[in-house]
Amino acid sequence: MSLRTDPAGPEGGGRRRFLTVVQATLCALGVWGCGRVPDTANSGLPQRILCASPAVAEMAFALGAGDRVVGVSDFTDWPLEAAALPRIGGALAPSRERILALQPDLILAQGRAEALTGFAHTQGIPILSLPLDTIDDVRAAILGFAAVLGHVEQGQHLLNEMEAGFAAIPRVEPVSVFIALGHAPGDFSGLMTAGSGTYLNKIVYLAGGRNVFAESGLPWPTVSKETLIRRAPAIVLDIQSPPLDESHRQSLRTDWERLGFRADQVRILEEDTLLRPGPRAAMAAARVAEILGTVNP
Repeated sequence: MSLRTDPAGPEGGGRRRFLTVVQATLCALGVWGCGRVPDTANSGLPQRILCASPAVAEMAFALGAGDRVVGVSDFTDWPLEAAALPRIGGALAPSRERILALQPDLILAQGRAEALTGFAHTQGIPILSLPLDTIDDVRAAILGFAAVLGHVEQGQHLLNEMEAGFAAIPRVEPVSVFIALGHAPGDFSGLMTAGSGTYLNKIVYLAGGRNVFAESGLPWPTVSKETLIRRAPAIVLDIQSPPLDESHRQSLRTDWERLGFRADQVRILEEDTLLRPGPRAAMAAARVAEILGTVNP
């Protein structure tokens, strides 16, 4: 198994974190005897898989195991085959009754998933839950899920494709960027951003952007209007959960104009790849790079 890390970037410690995540993944896979997954040597590969987050479902399908997925979490909409499957509820509070009715022999999840993990253990259902907070987490999860699904070669191929996508992004002079999260029309009180070590921060960096809050010290800091204005980003990426109607979009643009940003400095983005760490990460970075390429010097 080959392990590739990010080029040196503003986050630092990328290689150490990636190797730590891979080590934890291998531990969970039972390679070092500390985890519980299906005994594929004796009983074959899992045939009834539940994906407890949209990002995990996307990854399972990209790895070629979609024909064995029998249920997904709410808000799963990609690929279309996954969107048509039975739902098990939200990622944070899935329905135990629906899970049992689908008779899974493996649950794939995202993050700590403590309640789901506890339930799975009491029911004797194997579960593997991996973090997807950073690009390196995505890399490790691709390899980890690929191993437990029996698609190791496809996992490496998928990882190579993602790396090739990153490498194909043209290198340009860095553009200062503000990543806006939690912006509701007419209200900046809940405005947040992505700080160092996050998936979005790295996507912007790989696209040629310089996150003006990369050194905040917090992964998801709250931002005041005054602080944002002082940072003077060249462009604002206002990331929203789709779908938005045109009235909603115009209200968001008006807010930024009132704050002093020109219309050409603001992009309202609804691409789910920006909010869903997974195999389309290079597509997300390419989209941001395309936007940054339009910024006036």
